[in-house]
Amino acid sequence: MQKRTSLLEMDHITVAYQDKRSILNDIHLTIDQGEFISIIGKSGCGKSTLLNVIAGYIQPKSGKIMVQGREVTKPGPDRGFVFQDLALFPWLSVLDNVSFGLRMAGVGKQERLERSREAIRMVGLSGSEHKSISDLSGGMKQRVAIARTLVTKPNILLMDEPFSALDEQTRESLQEELLRIQKETGMTVILVTHSIDEAIYLSDRVAVFDEQGSIHNLIHIGLGKPRKPEIRVSSYFNEYKKQLMKDLRYDFQIQYDESEGSGI
Repeated sequence: MQKRTSLLEMDHITVAYQDKRSILNDIHLTIDQGEFISIIGKSGCGKSTLLNVIAGYIQPKSGKIMVQGREVTKPGPDRGFVFQDLALFPWLSVLDNVSFGLRMAGVGKQERLERSREAIRMVGLSGSEHKSISDLSGGMKQRVAIARTLVTKPNILLMDEPFSALDEQTRESLQEELLRIQKETGMTVILVTHSIDEAIYLSDRVAVFDEQGSIHNLIHIGLGKPRKPEIRVSSYFNEYKKQLMKDLRYDFQIQYDESEGSGI
């Protein structure tokens, strides 16, 4: 097995509201180059906030984010972000949406077109370059949003519940595409999701957040790669699912066990 190289280190990250209440509480995690990490937890536990800290949009109260040995203090092209709200420009074509960031960065027309067409190819939309965004399905719009991020060639891809609004069949299809793209590019992916199945199927590790904004558990997913769709119905998959369900409900489980033990 090829040894991975440490890429990103979260060094005791704490983020707090103005009223001093912590959103993130002493997060410490190291992520390797080419790793796929999912973050799951109840709503409001700080998952999306952590992505924004890694992206450089939010500065922590204490601790620091290091990428390849350099501290993150602002957004940069090495970290691409796919938001839950796709924020596509409906009046622009697929190609113009994907190339928009490069145009704003002053990239020349020929390079801009080549890189944009390559990103569109990677997400399986070749032939749709000149379609209007309004003519696309939800899954195709999500592919455009991913292509728009890939075109900047980030080393780290941050994704905040990108497939949550899609039907199950489309969602699973895009999960397959995401794994293919990651393999092709070698990117590190950090995904926030509420879907236990999605986290297991995509990830090398899953970080479970508790309600205090801390990492309650970090689970290694030993299902091997490339992942085959049939692994979703295997006993191994179900064991990971049981573990994550238990972790997400650990506070309830403790109360339940205590009541059961008392003879109630």
